[in-house]
Amino acid sequence: MNNNLNKKNAPNQMRVFLKRMREGTYDTTEFNTPDTPKNDLNMRDMMKITRNLNEDTGENKKTVFDQTEEEQKMLNFFKEMNVNLKFVELEVYDNLVFWGGTVDGIIKFVYTVTPNEDTSNVVFDYSEDFSPDNPENDLIIKKLEEYYDIFYKFWRNNMVQQ
Repeated sequence: MNNNLNKKNAPNQMRVFLKRMREGTYDTTEFNTPDTPKNDLNMRDMMKITRNLNEDTGENKKTVFDQTEEEQKMLNFFKEMNVNLKFVELEVYDNLVFWGGTVDGIIKFVYTVTPNEDTSNVVFDYSEDFSPDNPENDLIIKKLEEYYDIFYKFWRNNMVQQ
């Protein structure tokens, strides 16, 4: 018997047993261990992982102007395109800068800047309305990647301790 079954509460165990009875099968891979990563992470999962990795970062060190300045810089960057941008709260710590938002309600982005270049990145998440064949979406993604380079250089040089 799989040890992970014993970690489930009684109602969840019963669901598993009923499923086995209905299907007449037992699949040893039906249980995910906590060490098994999720393949399709949403924006909230990615933010939670980033925050958990940097739990000991301390207090948010952004100034009252940082959020407004970043939003204005990005709005100016997308000035010639008619897009709707919504932003999440900018988080600035000694070894982490974290920021993101949503473009037109279909493309979510997260910028992460850390002292290690391998863990600094931009991550995208797409809604169901996203069409990969739409050339405007490709242009938006390209612009978001270009702006990440600007964002990365600014915060890497000015805030992240190396």
